Amino acid sequence: MRRALTKLVTTIGPSSEEAESLRKCVAAGMNVMRLNFSHATREEFFRRIRNLSAATTEVATLLDTRGPEIRLGGLRACKNDRKAKIELREGDELVLTTDSAVDGDGDETKMFVDYPRLADKVVPSTLVLLDDGAISLRVRDVLGDAAVCVVENTGRIGERKGVNLPGVPLELPPMSREDEVDIRFGIEHGIDIIAASFVHDGAGVDMIRAHVDACVREVGKDYESGDSPMVVAKIESVEALRNLDEIIDSADGIMVARGDLGVEVPLVDVCQWQKDIVAKCRDKGKPVVVATEMLDSMSANPRPTRAEVADVTNAVLEYADAVMLSGESANGDYPVAAVQTQRDICRSTESWLERKNRDDPILDAREALALAAVTAQRACGAAAIVVKETERGATARSVARFAPNVPVLAVCDSPRVARQLALSRGVVATHQVVGDDFSPVALARNILNDHDDDDDDNAQPVVVVTIVDGAVGIVQ
Repeated sequence: MRRALTKLVTTIGPSSEEAESLRKCVAAGMNVMRLNFSHATREEFFRRIRNLSAATTEVATLLDTRGPEIRLGGLRACKNDRKAKIELREGDELVLTTDSAVDGDGDETKMFVDYPRLADKVVPSTLVLLDDGAISLRVRDVLGDAAVCVVENTGRIGERKGVNLPGVPLELPPMSREDEVDIRFGIEHGIDIIAASFVHDGAGVDMIRAHVDACVREVGKDYESGDSPMVVAKIESVEALRNLDEIIDSADGIMVARGDLGVEVPLVDVCQWQKDIVAKCRDKGKPVVVATEMLDSMSANPRPTRAEVADVTNAVLEYADAVMLSGESANGDYPVAAVQTQRDICRSTESWLERKNRDDPILDAREALALAAVTAQRACGAAAIVVKETERGATARSVARFAPNVPVLAVCDSPRVARQLALSRGVVATHQVVGDDFSPVALARNILNDHDDDDDDNAQPVVVVTIVDGAVGIVQ
């Protein structure tokens, strides 16, 4: 069985950061290594980048910014064990304070919150949600720089978890100062993709891109002329949903961040929003990642629940370009098994999809060319679609939009563009300078052999559909 067409974005953390674990994740199907700066230090970032380089040079790297979000501070219980959690009990009083002296010393009675205007924004009866809504608090009183809250449900929580204030206008900037520094640090180390947290509108995406471009000019020694990291906007607020079209237009890709989104909107609406976002991204040819708790139970168990299998399956049926693992692979007990399981679910669903045909609207000449290539592939049963890329991956992404059930082999003159295509469904990109003796069939045979788990058919004739210099062809 071939590798999955749907790409796997895998968050790397303490459970998976060592070189041997990374090699196993790559072998299991990881296409993009996600580094979450909400939890990782720069030293950990550098170590994980170095270990990945020892394992492979073909996996893309994604820096996920903290964003202008609100988080709890450190807990006293976590000083010796970063995974430690404390229990908050229903009916107990919990003080949320902006006093930095409490950061690192929080407990069941008092915790630091990194939002200086907290006391100005909440009033008695304001709802406060911790850790993607796992624990609900209700403000009882506001005293100086602190909000005195009552715990509404019993639960366990770790340090530096997210804080949401549904319906409260927070007036946060597109980037925090920490984000600016983290992005610059990532670009110094050649990051391929920036995932921007808590984007609210297209102007925010443009501001982040301007900062990215400035950093590339100043410290981006690993970037060729015209290269820069992709900017992927994370959709996780009501305001972002309101401005969804302009965000998709401004960004290079979209991540459906269902954790915070599920706190901001009713849980029963999250699935419909996911479908709408994925469909809009496909219409506009932008790669889209479905994220958050896809195989969450595998953090502690070797097998997922049936509902989790259905969740990943649903994303594949929607033709999402990529699905993501978070805590399952970063901090869980079975990181490699989680990657393998996600891969197997994707492959099984894609096999079922091979019996389905799709008719997509044509938007422009490139889309028409891409649809012609997919139609030709289906008609002749070609093993692959080979694309000679000249425009930073645009043609390959257009082909991926029509969801062919064979690999799209993109030949890129830029190694960074080749890595960035790791986010697009079914695209296998290679960096190669194409000369007059370019052989699409030879290229296809080599790549298909490298990416196919079965060796039985390697001697069979290979038919490929090509897009070269604006023309579609069929060669054997």
